[in-house]
Amino acid sequence: MINPRLKRLLALCERARVDAFLVTACPNVTYLSGFKGTESWILVTAKARYFITDSRYAEQARKEIHGFKLILRDGRSALQMISDLVKRRGLKVLGFESSVLTYSLYLGLKDLLGESRLRAVSGLVEALREVKDSSEICQIRKSVEIAVKGYHYARQFARPGMSERQVQARLEYFTKSLGAEKPAFDIIIASGPRSSMPHCQTNETKLQNNRPFLVDMGVVYNGYNSDLTRPSFLGRMNNLYKKIYEIVWTAQRRGIRKACPGVLAGDVDAACRETIRNSGYGKYFGHGTGHGVGLEVHEAPTISPRSKTVLRPGMVITVEPGVYLPGRFGVRIEDMLLITNKGNEVLTRDLDKPV
Repeated sequence: MINPRLKRLLALCERARVDAFLVTACPNVTYLSGFKGTESWILVTAKARYFITDSRYAEQARKEIHGFKLILRDGRSALQMISDLVKRRGLKVLGFESSVLTYSLYLGLKDLLGESRLRAVSGLVEALREVKDSSEICQIRKSVEIAVKGYHYARQFARPGMSERQVQARLEYFTKSLGAEKPAFDIIIASGPRSSMPHCQTNETKLQNNRPFLVDMGVVYNGYNSDLTRPSFLGRMNNLYKKIYEIVWTAQRRGIRKACPGVLAGDVDAACRETIRNSGYGKYFGHGTGHGVGLEVHEAPTISPRSKTVLRPGMVITVEPGVYLPGRFGVRIEDMLLITNKGNEVLTRDLDKPV
């Protein structure tokens, strides 16, 4: 029996007018098959589903995939095997992930099948992944739970004189001890004026008294990501810092209230951005307000000024406005939300108000 995700993908393939669809992006392969390895492709047709990998992953694939015909690479290249399947099945149009397949692989397919037989298709599986099912939400909740505990732990042990990298290392070890597979990304510990860089590279800079430090972190649990950010302060907070984080906190609360089913993602961004702009700090908020989270820590939908995506129940997004004063400090506050039928649920609700 074909699984519901593949069934929905086939409907999208029919709409895209392709007889077969080649899936090469690792997160999309995982989403459709459950396989967590790499170096594997999926070929989907109306009548058959093929999982193509090599001998290194044969045992793992047999345990993890269901509903696919497993094909191990022989002396032929993966492209040659795909081409042979397409020709043998009499398939006229092969769709491929245009944002993922490399140009060299595309040229290889074109040489084997001819350009007229290929069709570039963008975002088919990603569109399915935007709305999470109950099993995905369960994994995300656990990922969030571990990340939140990690943040609270960091708040407890971080002291002046510790380096950013020491905090990062202890935090990573702690979250792994709770069951995380790995960090969702390199944990950001940005202290003092370095916190004005949104994606600061953690280094040996030492935390100081009466200075801020920012924690941006997430973990991977059973393949699913979490993502949260909180600014913190060691010692006495100055008035400017207090003012900025109250502005960002207010902006974020307004964005969260706006995030409901039927609302444009761009309107969530606007709710945050307008608050910061009206406070006189609009030019210091340059990035988008958020993004989807799931098998990738950054995935669709984007929460940005240009986003026309309509929010739907089951979407998991972040809301993370920030204000960054170069050479002084930055404040970003990030929570994860699950869009529900009636509004949203803040998955990171066990985080306290920042600072």
